[in-house]
Amino acid sequence: MESFKCKSLFFAFMWILSFGLYSQVSVKGNVVDESNEPVIGASIQVKGTGEGTVTDYDGNFSLTVPSNESTLIISYVGMKTQEVSPAPNLRVILQTDTELLDELVVVGYGTMRKKDLTGAVSRVTVDDKSLQANVNLSQVLSGVAGINIQQRGGATGESSISIRGQNTLSTSSSPLIVVDGIIYDGSISNFNINDIETIDVLKDASAAAVYGSRSKNGVILITTKKGKNEKPQVSVDAYYGFQDMTNTPMRVMNGEEFAIRMVDWQWQSDVYKWYATKPTSAAGRPARPDITNRQLVATYLKTPEEQNNYLNGEPIDWVKEVTQIAPMQNFNIGLNGGSENSKYYLSASYSDIEGIQLNDNFKRFTLRSNLESKVNNWLTISTNLTYTLTDQSGEQANIHYARVATPWADNHIGKDDYDIYLTNELFQPYPLVFTYADNSNLNHTFFGIGRAVVDFPFLKGLKFEFDISDRYNTAGNYTYWNSRTPGGMAYGGRATKVHTESNKWLMNNILSYTETFGNHSIYGTLLYSLDKLSGNASTLRADGFDNETLGYNNMGLGLTPYVASSAYEESNIAYMARINYTYLQRYLFTGTVRRDGFSGFGKDHKWATFPSLSFGWVLTEEPFMNNPAFYLKTRFSYGVNGNQGSGRYASLATMSNLGYVYGGDYAVGLYPNTLGNSELAWERTTSNNVGVDFSFLNDRLSGSIDAYLSNTDDVLVRRQLPATSGYANVWDNVAELQTKGIDLEIRSLNVNRKDFTWNTKFTFGLDRDKITKLYGGESDADVANGWFVGKPIQAIYDYQIEKVWTEEEFFAGEVYPGWYPGQFKLADLDGSNSIDAVNDRSIIGYKSPSYRFGIENVLRYKDFTFSFFINSIQGGKNRFMANNSDNVNPLIYYPERQNVSAVNPYWSPEAPTTNTTGIYNNPPIWSGIYQNRSFIRLQDVSLAYSFPKQLLDRININSCQIYLSSKNPYVWTKWQGWDPEIGTTGSDSKTGYSSTSTFPTLTRNVILGLRFSF
Repeated sequence: MESFKCKSLFFAFMWILSFGLYSQVSVKGNVVDESNEPVIGASIQVKGTGEGTVTDYDGNFSLTVPSNESTLIISYVGMKTQEVSPAPNLRVILQTDTELLDELVVVGYGTMRKKDLTGAVSRVTVDDKSLQANVNLSQVLSGVAGINIQQRGGATGESSISIRGQNTLSTSSSPLIVVDGIIYDGSISNFNINDIETIDVLKDASAAAVYGSRSKNGVILITTKKGKNEKPQVSVDAYYGFQDMTNTPMRVMNGEEFAIRMVDWQWQSDVYKWYATKPTSAAGRPARPDITNRQLVATYLKTPEEQNNYLNGEPIDWVKEVTQIAPMQNFNIGLNGGSENSKYYLSASYSDIEGIQLNDNFKRFTLRSNLESKVNNWLTISTNLTYTLTDQSGEQANIHYARVATPWADNHIGKDDYDIYLTNELFQPYPLVFTYADNSNLNHTFFGIGRAVVDFPFLKGLKFEFDISDRYNTAGNYTYWNSRTPGGMAYGGRATKVHTESNKWLMNNILSYTETFGNHSIYGTLLYSLDKLSGNASTLRADGFDNETLGYNNMGLGLTPYVASSAYEESNIAYMARINYTYLQRYLFTGTVRRDGFSGFGKDHKWATFPSLSFGWVLTEEPFMNNPAFYLKTRFSYGVNGNQGSGRYASLATMSNLGYVYGGDYAVGLYPNTLGNSELAWERTTSNNVGVDFSFLNDRLSGSIDAYLSNTDDVLVRRQLPATSGYANVWDNVAELQTKGIDLEIRSLNVNRKDFTWNTKFTFGLDRDKITKLYGGESDADVANGWFVGKPIQAIYDYQIEKVWTEEEFFAGEVYPGWYPGQFKLADLDGSNSIDAVNDRSIIGYKSPSYRFGIENVLRYKDFTFSFFINSIQGGKNRFMANNSDNVNPLIYYPERQNVSAVNPYWSPEAPTTNTTGIYNNPPIWSGIYQNRSFIRLQDVSLAYSFPKQLLDRININSCQIYLSSKNPYVWTKWQGWDPEIGTTGSDSKTGYSSTSTFPTLTRNVILGLRFSF
């Protein structure tokens, strides 16, 4: 009986299995494009299942589907997806998907299809950067062709931005920022990155011409997110992580090295006195003291506390004490949705970023509300409202004072009895002393846009848009320097309250008309714009506090008050007309004229006109090149842009006040402060751009290349004046510049398989600039600024270091008179056997880079996404150089007291070097030590996992992704300073180092994040 049951179950199972096999259908097919060429790697999937395959080299495929009722989904990047029913010999013709070319790109006061563009425009989709720990906008823009980003240290991570190099001398090279169609002059740190949909960068004169006077340095157009016509959706994005110092060769001497250096400094000072006797051999040279005798070494330290701490073995690593592994976190929540007539997008975010320098803090809270309502079929109104609060309270510990501090000072870290100045020496402030100041630094910004759009019903295509915006900012920076800080010690405590307020309103009136008739398309735009900026600042200061408890909260307790205030105002008016014309979808033309007025220029020079023309030709729309798998467009543009960067009152003479005691009474007098120039006028840049947009293999390989040439006339320069004039400088239009370069962007789909895709983006940028005219003469030079006619703007004019003088050369009488071994041998350009500033300096290099490139890769395997971005700036032979003498050589200032770097060993008679001087070194002339800052940086790397939709559907979650990300994890460079991208900072007259607390190196971070929506 049991045997019968088993046999029955076996036959039933085989019957069911045979039925299943019988019901399956075998499908074979071929996938080709519109030119009958095989599509390699096309995805074939069975709808509703995980089954599928890809086409082979000939476009063929075969697979088994459950039944004839199944549906096959055939897809390929750059082509329209098709759904077909199974058939024994299936032939599928995929058509080119033109949506990528039909994508709308913001071009200023309107949008255009990407394929209709005639100017140089690049786009960034911010969601593509969503896995990175980007604190501000500049970090998102890395890797865009033509944009130069120089990262900076610190909690805010704010970087400097320029487009296509430098084309000005004394004014800013920062581009114009436009947010949702409104010119924005606030801080880019105010933006919540999660609120941004896309960023379009206008690089050439034609694309940027609609902004006329503001657009000389390029334009960045930011479009924020808007609501969608769907049910409400909540999105959450949060991450938490840590950051520390990126890899760097920079290291300062530890306690033992510092003590031995003190010995060597005294020893070498004796050696140099011996050199002054003009010996002819090493016989008689003073011997080096025994550095293994700790008791002897201790006697060379300058103060008793250093000697005691050295003998007790209690050194302090000051750089370590002022830095930390810093936490960072960000939280964002958004709500979007809407109906056919009303849409909304709401968001809130909070960022708390601590810098690796103690007390370097950046907190930001943002609120955004983007609302849009279609009142009827001809009127749409919308509002975009943003509020941002940033908190950068706290005075930072000072990395530069930590860099030079003696490691053998008494350790009072964290104690109330700390020394304001280490070892009671004024050039050595306690590196942590600034953290004892009470500081509140809050900044509030409100930015609102109101917009009404009228689509005139009596004429299709005619539209009027009215925009009005207001940006209001108020900031308070309040500090109390108590009597135990350098800022308050001499005053018995000092309190300051600096309050600033600014308000800018802007109004746009835009009339546009678009129409297509036959093979012709036109899009015309007229603009009238008006804006006004006003602001004020007040400073309240009080010194001498017998009671320091309340600090700046009760400044009436101070004995000596000081009050100052200021105010300003400026306005702009602009008219603009633009026409876009397309014929047969292949011949494109754009013409723009803008006229600007600015209150800051001289009476007869307030207005200027800026025209532009651009042409495009889509060659692949021609019958002789028509191929759906291939796209090619050429572009040419010419245009004039302006710059008003001299300031709102540069054309006017200004006065300042000075208090003094006269006849026993206190009086306030006025005196001339700046010299006016009534002839001050616009800086104008004339640019030409030639570009090509291309796409091959059904968009598997695409990109663009642009070459440009710009000439800037009437360059605004702050001219230095003779002291006898009574003025330091004056603004004037006196120079001419030329800039040229190449931008390249290539995108490729390297692999496109069912479960694996690999995309790559490569960008390259090369800029070259030179001064073609300065103050009038053909060979003019401004040595102080490094400006020379015919040379790049950022020239380095200094002595050329050939080597280090040796004792053998000195004994042989080959050393320049007055020079000694262990000092740099400078090139004697005039052959006089001496060195002087007039005859022996030359251009030895340039600060600007030679070229930049970036490589971004995104690999997706099933539910995993891995991406990394490599950023590089290269200097070649003699570009991208900076003076790194403070980090690679003993210090010039107080070398016998201040700590020095341990990057390179210093020269000594017993151990001569070829690239550094002796620790005791006082040559007749000093030269900078210039190093190439070239680097290759792994700037971003991330790994993400997206949870399967089948799982998420069970818990009513639309999407969920967890990710691990790192920014700046590693850099490859030969630069021997803190960081090649930051370079060096200005020097303090006493210490040789910047007295500010700006951190000299970038940070690397690691974050763990979660994104989900429901």
